[in-house]
Amino acid sequence: MLEYKKFKVSLGDEKVKVAKKILKKLIEIADSEPYWRVVEEALGLKEREAKEVLLFLESIGELTIRRAKNGRRLYVLTLRERRRNPQTLDKWLGVSKTV
Repeated sequence: MLEYKKFKVSLGDEKVKVAKKILKKLIEIADSEPYWRVVEEALGLKEREAKEVLLFLESIGELTIRRAKNGRRLYVLTLRERRRNPQTLDKWLGVSKTV
């Protein structure tokens, strides 16, 4: 809960740093079931707060949230995938993202 409040009030690089810290904690418990209840008990984060952090990281290009065929975001599946494969090929190669 404390980290989320810090995330909400910080700006710039500090906000990114706090969001990555929250992401790391979310990834650590990614294999727990039922996931959102465990997040609330262990971290004190509500589901919408955790999703807000993930959406922020996606908006700045730090994370890509997987999507189902119907367009819904698959948050937990994304976190589980990051737990199993923490490095992406782009990071290994040192390739910057260009649009």
